[in-house]
Amino acid sequence: AAADLHLYRFAVIVSGLETAKLALLHQALNWFTFYCCPRTLANCLEWCLTMIALSQYPWLDVCGKSPSIRSSRSPMWFIFVAIGCVVLRPTAAVTWIPLCLLHLFRVLGKNDLKLAKSANSFSSPFGKLLKTYCFVGILWLALSCLADRWAFGRWTVDQWNFFRFNFLTGGSQAYGVHPWHWYLSQGIMAILWTQTPLVLIGALVDGSQTDWANDQRFVFRRRVTILLIFVGTWTVFCYRYLPTTGILFYMFCSTDRLSLVYQLVICPHKEFRFLFPLLPLGAYFSARATLYLAQRFSSTAQGSVRLIRLVLILIAVTHIPVALYTCLIHQRGPIDTVSALRKAIQRRFPTNREILSENVSILALMPCHTLPPVSFIHLNVSFKQLNCDPDLSLWFDGQRRVHYDEADEFYDNPARWLNERFDGLKRTSSRKPTFITLFDHLFDAHPSLKNLLLHVWGYRECGRFFHAHFLTHRRYGRYIYILCHAF
Repeated sequence: AAADLHLYRFAVIVSGLETAKLALLHQALNWFTFYCCPRTLANCLEWCLTMIALSQYPWLDVCGKSPSIRSSRSPMWFIFVAIGCVVLRPTAAVTWIPLCLLHLFRVLGKNDLKLAKSANSFSSPFGKLLKTYCFVGILWLALSCLADRWAFGRWTVDQWNFFRFNFLTGGSQAYGVHPWHWYLSQGIMAILWTQTPLVLIGALVDGSQTDWANDQRFVFRRRVTILLIFVGTWTVFCYRYLPTTGILFYMFCSTDRLSLVYQLVICPHKEFRFLFPLLPLGAYFSARATLYLAQRFSSTAQGSVRLIRLVLILIAVTHIPVALYTCLIHQRGPIDTVSALRKAIQRRFPTNREILSENVSILALMPCHTLPPVSFIHLNVSFKQLNCDPDLSLWFDGQRRVHYDEADEFYDNPARWLNERFDGLKRTSSRKPTFITLFDHLFDAHPSLKNLLLHVWGYRECGRFFHAHFLTHRRYGRYIYILCHAF
């Protein structure tokens, strides 16, 4: 709600009420908003804070026609939210560094250059603004360090750890890699879907020399448009190439330089959700394109309204089914599985005392992070999943080694892995996991695993849940099985 409100305010400031209403509708109808917004992701917080900061950004000061015209609004709230966004989600620095530098540059005047050599250099508007940035930045970093000290029990700078892990040591590769063109060829078009042509039209038309709306604020809006296009392009470019910053550090420290360059530059980690904070810009440009098409292809007010409705209906018809499918059907298996596990445990062991006495346990033979046990089961049970800790060899000793985690070992030979972990396990052994979950394709690909679990160890299938029609990982299956004791 806060993001929607500030998207509306931002659009009102830049282009007026009509654009603001349409921008709000375009954001609400976008399928990726449905899919990503309700999830507890850091990107959702970044998306919300980005929109709040954009609505508070001093656009009149930065993009106004005359440098003498200044906004009466204090930039303190914008600075506080923008720096907070960067501290909480360090990748947001890619978006806010150019905007904040431009803000400082526009405030900088000739008098500031003269005062720079004097003792009163910080009494000028530029000096006061710079002090504000420094004060708010130090305040946020101090709060972050104190929170980390309380949580971890030791002093640490979380932002440096984030940068070092993701960009200097390439640790994010453990969570998947994509080709260099992935954001351009798939990412942006996937989240915008049928809004993609509208975004292109809105950006090109508003950024051109033509004042199609006969608006007195044409120059101001055009400058804002060009700045937004730059910020969006710059952000996508940096998300693509930012890992190359690690090369400057490791070109002199790594013995395998060519391999490191390849791993950091050619195969960086990418996800759709990383683009989520840029989605409001897509909604804004879609609104501008909708108004342009209505005025371009209709000569009457009634015709313009009909065309706007037609565009919105087209967006709704193409986005809402995708939103419903991705939110209600696609990859629903893990939620159904943990819900069924919770009900099965409560049905057989009504009290926590019985759960503890029977040592109830769950073994998830699936890619790590597939099941969300803590947030759904809420019972005192033992939960074991395959370990997939990232490669931290560069972090500790500066040398990259061949990394092989527990999940890799299991999928190489599932039956052998289970026999090694549960050596000598018999049908009546009390050390057996109470429940085992796994994807259906494991039984087809490894008949020995099926024989071990169902015949040697005496498990039976007590639940089967649909997962997905379109598999996004080679270790996923279309169904999830729950195996339990053959009582």
